[in-house]
Amino acid sequence: MQTLVSRNLVALSASALLAGCALIAHYDQAAYEHATSAKVDTLALMSKATGSYGEHQKEVEALTLELDKAYEYDRGRQLNKITVAQWDILRDPNRNLVGGFLKIWKAKGRLSEAYVIEKKRQIADAFDQIIQLESGKIRTAKATE
Repeated sequence: MQTLVSRNLVALSASALLAGCALIAHYDQAAYEHATSAKVDTLALMSKATGSYGEHQKEVEALTLELDKAYEYDRGRQLNKITVAQWDILRDPNRNLVGGFLKIWKAKGRLSEAYVIEKKRQIADAFDQIIQLESGKIRTAKATE
């Protein structure tokens, strides 16, 4: 009988311990705000890509810095590999999202309206994935205050 009670206690303790272990970072209001702000700023700047890159170079540099800060913030959080991977893809100049868009804009000088519209849709979707992942994370009591 005592062995059965001991086994149940061990099983219950193990269950409680596993329930307390997170496999992904908890919700973070700052990370959510970084992602939503970066999305709005990125899409606004992309709308200007039918104009000269040179006229908007300082804005591109400011946006790149904003994206880098959001990335570094998320990179510094534990259990956040999925979000960091999403930021890597979004920022990569050799891919087809923000990094690649900015690289092409710089190389061509200006972009067609049709191209900008399509890329804005794709990039908005990529940001939405980051935002939805963050908003779907478990909220701690501190995060809901």
